[in-house]
Amino acid sequence: MKSRKILTTLFAAASVATLLGAAPVTVNAASSVSTTTSTKKSPKLIIQNIPKLSKWGYIVNVNSRAQPIYVGQSNYAKMVNNPHFKGTRTVSPKKIKNVRFKVEKVMHFKGVSGSPEYFVTSKDHKYNGWTPSAGLQYYAINSKPLQKVIKSLKKIEGRSPIKQNGKFTSKGTITDRKWLAKNEHDYALAVKAAKKLKGNQRKFVLGSLKQMKQDGVLRNVMMEKKDNILLWSVN
Repeated sequence: MKSRKILTTLFAAASVATLLGAAPVTVNAASSVSTTTSTKKSPKLIIQNIPKLSKWGYIVNVNSRAQPIYVGQSNYAKMVNNPHFKGTRTVSPKKIKNVRFKVEKVMHFKGVSGSPEYFVTSKDHKYNGWTPSAGLQYYAINSKPLQKVIKSLKKIEGRSPIKQNGKFTSKGTITDRKWLAKNEHDYALAVKAAKKLKGNQRKFVLGSLKQMKQDGVLRNVMMEKKDNILLWSVN
């Protein structure tokens, strides 16, 4: 799974490079629902608000060089709806490892293959950038109280249903009841451990686990494609 995330990150970066090297496109202002970045004949990008991630506020760290993070408050307004904009200064992930970011937008690729990218910004808008989910993680993912939750989620993530009997669909949905029962067991343990957390961490983790079940992650092996910050952080 970890290697697949790395490949996903590299692949997403390559897709962005391909798109940005194509003919100029027009970027429109974002609405409360979505913004489409497109040519008249062949739309390439769709940028949308993503409230189910933005509502958590500044809880994300950037941990990848897959896409640059630009320095400068003036970049925020230029980049938030325009992935083509390039700032003049970038910052190393090592120098911002303790800086918390908020996920504000998601960019889907249309007409070409590639993973979604997310626009993230620091609280003072000093740091801004577009990056794949594999370059982001929950800031407290390594905290001791959270490890029992993470342990259970790793078991679900690592439990591939791909067997000789092929008890899964082409979309990755598990049809093997025994595998599903194991996932549900570990999910219940994760929820039990999350209820022992405190404050905002408890709220975030329980909310993420609830979303995980609503999104059908227990029945689908492609966990990293879900818009779930907690799941992005499990590797």
